[in-house]
Amino acid sequence: MSNLRLAIAAIATALLSLAGTCNHAPTQPRILSPEANQLLRSVDRFQVEVEASGEYFDIGSLLVELNGKPLEITPGNTVHFAKLQKGEVLQEWNQLVVSAVRLADQERGESIRTFSWKEKPLPSSFQSDFVTRPPDVVSAEIEVLDTKIKRQNALLRVRFGQNMDIPEKIPFRVDQDNFIEFEDSGQGDDREKGDGLYTARIDFDYNNYFSRKYREIVGGFDQEEEIESISFSGRELIGVKAVDIPSALRDLVSPSIISLVPMAASTPVVDSERALMIRDLSVVADPLRTFDPCDTDGDGLNGDPNGAWSFKTLMTGMANTAATGVSVEAFTMGWLKGWATNFDVLNDGSPSGDWIINGDVVPNREVGLFNQIISLWPLDAAGNLDLDQAPFRLLSIVNRVDLRDAVGYGSSPASAGELRFVFGLLDMNVCQPARMTAIFEYAVTANSCSDVLAHAQSWEDLDLANAPFPATPAYLVDLQNITDPVTSPGVVPSRPNGSSIGQVRTSEVVMGTPWEMREFTLQPIPGGFPGQHELRMETTKQTPDIDYTLDPAMQLSLTNYINVNSPDICNGTHVVPDTWLGAPFLSGRSDFFPGTHFFSPGITPSVGVPCTPDDLRFNFSSNTCSGCHGADTIDPAVDSPFYHVHPDTPPGIPVELSRFLTGTGASPIPDPSPIGGVPRDFADLDRRAVDMQNLLALGCSTVTVSSAAMSVSVH
Repeated sequence: MSNLRLAIAAIATALLSLAGTCNHAPTQPRILSPEANQLLRSVDRFQVEVEASGEYFDIGSLLVELNGKPLEITPGNTVHFAKLQKGEVLQEWNQLVVSAVRLADQERGESIRTFSWKEKPLPSSFQSDFVTRPPDVVSAEIEVLDTKIKRQNALLRVRFGQNMDIPEKIPFRVDQDNFIEFEDSGQGDDREKGDGLYTARIDFDYNNYFSRKYREIVGGFDQEEEIESISFSGRELIGVKAVDIPSALRDLVSPSIISLVPMAASTPVVDSERALMIRDLSVVADPLRTFDPCDTDGDGLNGDPNGAWSFKTLMTGMANTAATGVSVEAFTMGWLKGWATNFDVLNDGSPSGDWIINGDVVPNREVGLFNQIISLWPLDAAGNLDLDQAPFRLLSIVNRVDLRDAVGYGSSPASAGELRFVFGLLDMNVCQPARMTAIFEYAVTANSCSDVLAHAQSWEDLDLANAPFPATPAYLVDLQNITDPVTSPGVVPSRPNGSSIGQVRTSEVVMGTPWEMREFTLQPIPGGFPGQHELRMETTKQTPDIDYTLDPAMQLSLTNYINVNSPDICNGTHVVPDTWLGAPFLSGRSDFFPGTHFFSPGITPSVGVPCTPDDLRFNFSSNTCSGCHGADTIDPAVDSPFYHVHPDTPPGIPVELSRFLTGTGASPIPDPSPIGGVPRDFADLDRRAVDMQNLLALGCSTVTVSSAAMSVSVH
């Protein structure tokens, strides 16, 4: 242990030397901006900031020269400003010289700084298709060139896959004035033209990376805990090992290459209960922000139906009556009619009253809908559903920043991931939890990589800046400050009803059998006015009709799809199409029964694809709703069926989670298929934790190589 403490002491000393601890009287003015080696993109907003106190300098002698020409100075208290004269321009390479006479010795102290300037990339050069489906990344790494500055101090090298047509130069927007430019041109920092290895000079904040990784490495040391790092392939946990702290710290002090793909193993330090999947009763049963007509937690309070996180409030935001003219009561009933009979053959109905979604017959469940929900839902004075008595309680608030788009490659707004609210149905006959969840899945709008980082930072701050549970008033306010800008009415005017809702997904067995998931998106109301949308059934993304695995006559089509798309399925980047071989493919709902998974005989990877048939089957099946909530991630011999968040958790305790989320431990999930593949381990909350940690430690470089597997994932 003594050697370990010595290593930690040494690294702490190194960190202090990097930060600098001297507090002597300054001998020259300090240039605050632009930063050393900074690449500027805007002339209009160019401004020099200089720190020079009248305690040490003759402010009247302050001189700011850019490329040998003096700039006009606007004096301040201790910080002074200078800018270009009208009509002046920046050069590709610029030298800034700032000087002032010291009061101590009447000598002129001088600071020199160099920086560069380039025009912004043309809008036509961006690759908008890459935002929601970025190209595959075979490998990616950061080469740190200088740890003492953070502007243009590192090289990002990426080898993209061959699934897309990629131009020689690719711009990426960090924020309004900062851009990364990948090149395979053989010029500048790029080594060889056309070799498929793209290079970009980037800003890398090494001190931020250092401090965050230091925290990961020694996070549990004071508690005498063994520190473990974990690694993932897609969503599968593939490695857990004890951290050699002295070795890890030595590598951190003198980095050269930091691997992004594959990502190095990391230690989860984000508290998933406070920043990823919040289910503590002090939050999800907060009487000021949530509502539960049955007081399921037993605290004697039902809460406020108009609270920020109540079922009524979120439905009200989606309906956006002020803009659409559709009442929240009518909007909610429109959603519930997704289980009723539908004889309108022009709008997803059929002569039998069942729904037809992408050619898939989705049986109506009108009897169950009436018996289990409608007949038990209190009515208001006008005879409408009383949203003040909605039979749904909040189970969890979920941060899915891991589902972010590759924001910056093209058009905006895009997504910084999802914000989810998981509700559980209440059986109003007995006022007890029932077996149904409704998950409201909102897209978090982001215009740039900086927006993504700011969103992730707000969740980390929520964890680190607040006291442990039970939630304090400050924690609840901070959390609401994250959720309100996403859920409020009209927050995204360009989207249907002005709502940021992406989809609402349900999982239930109370209205009929088999156990079933349905997906709803905002779609125009049949016969409604322009701009009026309701939650209508949609295909269940990434999930073919289960008959493609149950019916031997249809299995050949599934085998064909998997084999043809084996490179993307191996990488986890495939997107299941609506149709395949001229027939409907995506399902209108996902059914569940013991052992549910996708399999077809004859699965064979294409030449050069580094996956076994077992890997291909698993990668395909586990990314469907049926597989992810079925036997690919839930062991029917051990686990409760079909739920990752259990709505029928006994009253008075936080909602129970599946082992897929919390960790499979010593009991991995066996392969359910005839292939007889290897068992698989999961710990998805840990995966999400290290993903967010790496995002905040490595910054925009992680967004440029954003995993397409996460971008297309729906789970």
